[in-house]
Amino acid sequence: MNTILLTPNERRVVQDRRDCYWLYVVANCHSIAELTQIKNPARLAWHDVIRVVHYYLPVNILIRPMQVR
Repeated sequence: MNTILLTPNERRVVQDRRDCYWLYVVANCHSIAELTQIKNPARLAWHDVIRVVHYYLPVNILIRPMQVR
């Protein structure tokens, strides 16, 4: 799947500068490159990317006697 990602800062600039912001997308770099110019990319249907980090602790660690070293 080909996807264009923006950083949170880039997204803010896209929203704030709609009238003068252009997005240049270069595709097929391995053969004949194709350039697509998009004026006001804020008008497009961007989707949020949410990255969640989880930490876990196995419950059996809590019921096992602790070892002193």
